Amino acid sequence: MLRLGVLVLVVGVAAFGFIYYQDQHVDAGPSLIGRQTAAAEAAVKKQPNSIAARLALAASYRSVKRLDDAIVQYDEVLKADKGNRFALLGRGDSLIAKGDLTAAAATYRKITTAGTKGEFAAADPQLEEARYYLGSILVKQGKTKEAIKELQAALRIQSSDSDALYLLGVAQLKEGATLPAIGSLQQALRFVPTGWCEPYSQLTVAYKKLGSASQATYAGAMADFCHKKPVEAKRRLTTLLTGQMKVDAMLGLAQMAETENNNPEATSWFKKVLAVDRTNVTAMTGLSRLGVGPATRSMSSSTTQGPS
Repeated sequence: MLRLGVLVLVVGVAAFGFIYYQDQHVDAGPSLIGRQTAAAEAAVKKQPNSIAARLALAASYRSVKRLDDAIVQYDEVLKADKGNRFALLGRGDSLIAKGDLTAAAATYRKITTAGTKGEFAAADPQLEEARYYLGSILVKQGKTKEAIKELQAALRIQSSDSDALYLLGVAQLKEGATLPAIGSLQQALRFVPTGWCEPYSQLTVAYKKLGSASQATYAGAMADFCHKKPVEAKRRLTTLLTGQMKVDAMLGLAQMAETENNNPEATSWFKKVLAVDRTNVTAMTGLSRLGVGPATRSMSSSTTQGPS
């Protein structure tokens, strides 16, 4: 009877807990993106001929990885407006996500072929985007000569596109154009100097091809740091402190220290750079960023007087 009484008590408590939960719990309902998708679907049903509504629905489908459904909506838009840039770019992006690179390339070419004739083709961000993605597809397909043309065309529209510069360097390296590849990769790193591993890895390959051991060591060290190997990265840079790459090595060590929030060490390395190269803009900018006053004055002075 005692055991039975305990069992009844346990069951009663559990039942009370379930009833209380049912009474208090409110179903959150569809997620925000789910509600947005439902609203977009309702808008298309209400206005099936609205291009804006179908583009919004396609974007919602893409955001939840319903790629086939997104492509259907883009195709509906293109039936009404075959040159619609938003639909073509969205369709190309969806096809890339599906892994259908051939169809994606054909979609982007509809923009690049028509875009070259436009009055503002030299400053057309959508054309630049289409050329970049077409170039990236061509690199993946091993069509590097075609890729170089598309990426160079993209860079004529937006010269600061670091992704296009990186892919251009990769394509040039595959074509055996090692020196141009190094220039493209270095330019890419000017816009994104840290936290981007691939350009340093490609530079390591390029410098090894040229037989430039110290440059390859520097690029390899920066790649190591990016790949979370700081001890090896610093060891490799330390070997360069007495050679022709000493300024680059000191800058690398300074950037690593700054990334690790070791501001005193970063300051020390930046100052050592200026002791060797008093007009080094990277070192002056680094010290200014760290709040070191003399660097700010030096930078202001050099800006006023111009380069020596």
